[in-house]
Amino acid sequence: MRFEQSIWCMLGAGVLMASRPAASAELTCSSSATLEALVTCIRDQMPGRDSGIFVAPSSTQMTAWRSVVRAMMGGSCNLLLPSSLSSARIRLLRDAGNGRRYCVLMEVADRNSDGIVDLGLGTFIVDAAAERELSHSAPHATADLETEIQAISIFKATRSRSFLMAGAHRDASFDDSVCQSSYLASDVAHDVTNAFHATFQELAAFYGSRPWWAIEWHGMARDTCAEDVFASHGMDVAPARGDKIVELTRNLLARKPTWRVGVPGSSDCSLNATTNVQGRLLNGVPTSQVCGRAAASYSGRFLHIEQDPAFRDARDWIDAVMDTWR
Repeated sequence: MRFEQSIWCMLGAGVLMASRPAASAELTCSSSATLEALVTCIRDQMPGRDSGIFVAPSSTQMTAWRSVVRAMMGGSCNLLLPSSLSSARIRLLRDAGNGRRYCVLMEVADRNSDGIVDLGLGTFIVDAAAERELSHSAPHATADLETEIQAISIFKATRSRSFLMAGAHRDASFDDSVCQSSYLASDVAHDVTNAFHATFQELAAFYGSRPWWAIEWHGMARDTCAEDVFASHGMDVAPARGDKIVELTRNLLARKPTWRVGVPGSSDCSLNATTNVQGRLLNGVPTSQVCGRAAASYSGRFLHIEQDPAFRDARDWIDAVMDTWR
């Protein structure tokens, strides 16, 4: 009989998996000693562009995923996953670079042993001893090159609370999104039937009215906008004085004065993320309406960062992020 779960435990600086019979391969990235190595490994085994490999999770699976996210945010990691999440595993990772421990929820099942995970669920990581209530995410991993490494490196260096990565290339699916038909079903920034968006829903529920911020790290082509970096709150309106986007861009320019950095109201760039469903959710649009309804105002909790290819090095951003969220 195939057990549905595995139990991971820490021993010294390594991670050991309890013995468990399996009928199929599992892509656990168990040799990854740092968060950066882990995310690189996960990225390299996720469904790629035009692969046709993306399975939208059922409502039962998304509810189960949210329950695990909730427990992780509460500091738990020694969990048995619900049977509906038999394709995933949860474990502790002690990062060999800084010695800190992180709780990792990731998809591992590879039933046809082709080296690619089967569904495209995604990855969620929590630092239970975080210093900043920030969530860093990479919705377009592999598509927006290096943004997933940028996001995990900033998460780690700034001791932020959580990291989230999509489980498949944004163009992995052959089917149009039923949420926003100009995008594919695998594009988690424009669809709600995925673990990525379910995580945002749970984060919003977990924090409630308490202060926290979600930063989505995106990439644009070099000639898309006149700026090297363009930041918005998911609306085409100029940010208010004292806004976190204003602080972040000011702190960034203090260290990178030659960079061209824009925000709505000071730029002609159109990448305002007004259709981004996570942005709409955090900007107050009801969950049931985020596919088709634009936000009427912004909460300030959602930050959408677009960057040219040469401006995605985490080392250029870490100090600015720490100064913005002290």
